Amino acid sequence: MMIRESVKLDQFFFFRVVLFFSIITVSLFAHNQGKSQDSLNLRQSIIAIVNSEIISRFDLNSRINFILFLSKLPNNEKVIKRIRSQVINGLINDKLKLQAAKELKVKVSERELTTAINEVEQNNKIPKGQMIQFLQKNGINYQTFKLQMEAQIAWRKVVLKKVKSTIKISQSSIDETINEITANKGKPEFLISEIFLPFNNNEPSNLVYQSAMKLFLEAKKGNNFSTLAQSFSQSASAANGGKLGWVRQGQIDENLAKAITHLTPNGISNPIKGEDGYYIIKLHKKRRSKGFPNSKFKVTVEQIFFPTHSASNKLTLDKIKRKAKQITASLKNCNLMSEKGKELPSKNSGRIEVDDVSKLPDPIKKIVVTIPLNTASEPIVVSSGVIVLMVCNRSGGKITKDTRDQVRRMLLMKRAELLERSMLRDIQRSAFLEIRR
Repeated sequence: MMIRESVKLDQFFFFRVVLFFSIITVSLFAHNQGKSQDSLNLRQSIIAIVNSEIISRFDLNSRINFILFLSKLPNNEKVIKRIRSQVINGLINDKLKLQAAKELKVKVSERELTTAINEVEQNNKIPKGQMIQFLQKNGINYQTFKLQMEAQIAWRKVVLKKVKSTIKISQSSIDETINEITANKGKPEFLISEIFLPFNNNEPSNLVYQSAMKLFLEAKKGNNFSTLAQSFSQSASAANGGKLGWVRQGQIDENLAKAITHLTPNGISNPIKGEDGYYIIKLHKKRRSKGFPNSKFKVTVEQIFFPTHSASNKLTLDKIKRKAKQITASLKNCNLMSEKGKELPSKNSGRIEVDDVSKLPDPIKKIVVTIPLNTASEPIVVSSGVIVLMVCNRSGGKITKDTRDQVRRMLLMKRAELLERSMLRDIQRSAFLEIRR
């Protein structure tokens, strides 16, 4: 699996914020900005209470207008009714994020906000410093935009603070990941995007499923999957249009992996129940993993073969495996392994030179890549017997410092995203919520 160049952790979180708000163009649903009595009534109408702070009907309607623009969904009562619940959840999460930041005395400076807004202006070819006028011209309430941006920046700083104090990537974790990527060279990989709706305390799981099904139907109708993800997904990938990059089986939830294998390119899955919520997956492409550049491993392996009869049953195999382990467990180098193999009546024992381990069968490939040198493997059942392997030498597979740094950043980002999701669940569980649907 190719490792893409990553950014520094703080830059990564900032990029997510900027990217989410960098999709504003000039066709927003317009609404009256005047301070009419209707507007005042909307402000005073309470939709939810989040730890003593209110979310008003005005907040809800402003966010709905914003979401309709981002997702390019039709602006009608039917659509608004479908998305209302998820929009409320988004507003609640923003409140919780800002409250968590306040509790930790994390503040968003005017400089940080201005920098983020300038990025949005630049990405949308808006004259610098003209964002407020641009939003007003196109009918969006500036406070809706500002508060959502502040929530994302503040939450990024909260998570970053936690990440720096709790997450450490060990050299052994990097080695393990490098070995895994090398061992999986040649296996199928899938380029996917996701929409993720989490389970939460204020909404039964069946309602989360219903919301996921509504988004699935919108995606199947041809609405842009990326904009739906940006607008509704509760995963860190939402800022990037739901893109997860290249994944393979074993890296993701078993139910997701099973669904992906049945999709064709540009196919969209039904809502899939995961451990922490529902997922909608879009498959973009399939390929075979190329591993790392210049990662062709060569190995020298000593093998001892213990033959079995074609009619051997499980009891017989278990007996042979125990015998194989007993014979080889004390062998400490390949010369001793070779001598022991010559003592046994098998023509298939001996030394083997493998030019490219990626061409080996999966169980054997994983062993010869990961096992320490001069260490006898566990007995392995093959078609005509049981074998024990010992790697005498490895060569090739040049892994540079830059590659190791990329792997470390990849692991850090993955764990940071898991931590972020866990932190959000924690503040949701401990919150006092009253929702007036």
